[in-house]
Amino acid sequence: MKVYQTNNSWKAGNRLLAACLFAACLFAGCKSSVVTTTSGAAITKTDESFFASILDHSFSFNTFSARMNLDFTGLQQEFSSRIQVKMIRDDRIQLSIQPLLFEMFRIELSNDSIKILDRMNKRYVTDNYHQLKNEFDIDVNFQNLQALLTNRIFIPGENDVSTKQYRQFRITKKSAHQAEFQLKGKNGTFYTFVADGDERLLSTRIENDPQKQKLTWEYANFQTINNQLFPTKMTAHLMSGNQVQGTAILTFTSPEINRPLSIDFTVPSGYSRVRLEQLIQSLRSTQASRPLSSENKNNSLASK
Repeated sequence: MKVYQTNNSWKAGNRLLAACLFAACLFAGCKSSVVTTTSGAAITKTDESFFASILDHSFSFNTFSARMNLDFTGLQQEFSSRIQVKMIRDDRIQLSIQPLLFEMFRIELSNDSIKILDRMNKRYVTDNYHQLKNEFDIDVNFQNLQALLTNRIFIPGENDVSTKQYRQFRITKKSAHQAEFQLKGKNGTFYTFVADGDERLLSTRIENDPQKQKLTWEYANFQTINNQLFPTKMTAHLMSGNQVQGTAILTFTSPEINRPLSIDFTVPSGYSRVRLEQLIQSLRSTQASRPLSSENKNNSLASK
């Protein structure tokens, strides 16, 4: 387990926020049961019918809330945090990041804005998706991020997907139990969606050939929630060339849908506003700071 010196707590918090941003671009209790088998019968359908069935079986909700654990491993750091997730469909997503017993950061995504509340540094961001596109060179919008977090096929830059758009995808049936749907986007970027024979979306892969970058978002541990399937474990891998730059594992517990839900983003007085590009730059400036092991920290304290 990694621990940090007290005077590095702000840097550690900044790196945690960076990890959560990555996991994002890459977001009465219902009785659930784990689903692990696949019949493969759906693969025998026509391409249009199979595509339509996957859309029909997409996870449907008006509101969604859950506790989520984030485990992030990067080239030089590892982080774990508890996150409270709230979603109002097609309106906003809010992530309350709580690595300890209190909220350190709050991230809110809506159709036209990105908001970040940094309680450690008393600053906040209110910006749009243009800066996010510039920083990561991915045509991203709110609907696409919502689709990633809720196990849905999407078309980059568009708000929804209909059956008639199946011809935009190259559909390849790999076996009796798996099929791929590939779409070419802008700037040489390919989007590949993998589904199984029971019409479950198993992964989304985004590849930029010119820059040799790839994001893979995998879905597992499907459970039934109100007679719908939802993957309670998601794993995101970001690669550059042949090297993994970071891996985020998202584990959902106690998911609930269609309950009354309120989302608030109140900025406390005394907080300063910064632009998203400024926040990202400050996060990058802390990446070189390495965490101390428990043994090294004890040695450091003993020497004082």
